Amino acid sequence: MTHDATGGTQTIRLLVVGDLHLRPTGESLSVSDLPVERHDVVVSLGDVVDENRDHDPESGAVYEERGRAFFESLDDCGTPVLAVPGNHDPVACTRRLTEGLNAVTLLHRRSAEVDADGAGYHVAGWGCEQFDFPSALLTPDYPDVPLDDGTPVTPDTVADTLLQLAGRYMAGTLSRAELADRLGIDGRDAEAHLQESLATLEDRFHEVVATVRETPRPVVVASHISPFAVPFDCRKPHAHDGDYHFGSLALRLALAETGPVACLSGHTHQQGFSAIETATGHAYVYNPGESGIASVSVDRTGTIQVDELSV
Repeated sequence: MTHDATGGTQTIRLLVVGDLHLRPTGESLSVSDLPVERHDVVVSLGDVVDENRDHDPESGAVYEERGRAFFESLDDCGTPVLAVPGNHDPVACTRRLTEGLNAVTLLHRRSAEVDADGAGYHVAGWGCEQFDFPSALLTPDYPDVPLDDGTPVTPDTVADTLLQLAGRYMAGTLSRAELADRLGIDGRDAEAHLQESLATLEDRFHEVVATVRETPRPVVVASHISPFAVPFDCRKPHAHDGDYHFGSLALRLALAETGPVACLSGHTHQQGFSAIETATGHAYVYNPGESGIASVSVDRTGTIQVDELSV
C-alpha cells in the first residue's frame, strides 16, 4: 500500500521485524529467508525473544541464546541492523544479544543515519528499560471518566477524552487539579496514583521529544510500544482488562509535538497502518503485528509504501 504518493526518487528501504518472540523450541525463523540484501537497514522493534535471564534466570539464558543467534545471523549479512529493546528483551537483554556485532546498533534514546543514496533519513529509537511497562493514564484506570455532550462511554471515547485532556495538561492549559476534576478523581489513593502517572507521562514525553529533536530531519521513529489510541492499539477481549487502549500517551503526544515522517512500533501484536495529526501536518504510524515482517519504503517527499512479507 502506498500513501501520499507524490513522487520522489531518493528512497530508503527498511526491513521491519516486530514481536518475533523466539522460543528455544518450536519452529525457527531463518534469517536466510529474509530479503535483507534488498534493504538499506533492518529495524527490529523489540521482543525478539520471549524471555530474558534478568526476568527469569532459569529459562532466560536459553531464550537469549536463540536471540543472540538471530542477531549474529543478521550481522553476517552485512546490512546495518537497528535493534529497539522490547519489554521482553529490555535494554540490558538487547545489549547482551547484540554487543560486539559489527552491523548491529542498539537503538534506544538515540538515532542512527540510514545511508541510502543521499536520502538523508535518520531513525530515532525508543525502547523499554524493564520488563514491565506501565503506561501513564491507562484507559482502564478511568472507565467512568465523564464525557462531554452525552457521548457514550466506550474504550474509544474514553481514550479520545484522555488524549485530549493529557494534551491540554502537557501544553499547560489544564492544571493538575483541573485534570483530576475532569477525570472524576476522588480520594487520596486515586490522587496519588494520578500524580505518579503524570510524572511518568512527563518523563517519557520529554525523553521522546528530546531524542527526536536531536535527530536530523527527516526522521522515522522506531518504538517498541505503540502510540496511544491508534487503530492497532487496543487489547483484544481475552486480555484481563478487556479491549481498552494501552499504548503510550507520552509517545502519541511527542509525535504530535515533533512531527516525524512516521512511527514504526510493535507490542500490541496487531497489524495496522494509520496516520495521526502533528504540529506540522501528519505522521504515519505502522505496526507489523505479531511475528510481523514488512518492507517499508520512504522517500524524500514523505511517500510511504508498506509491503507485508511472509517467510
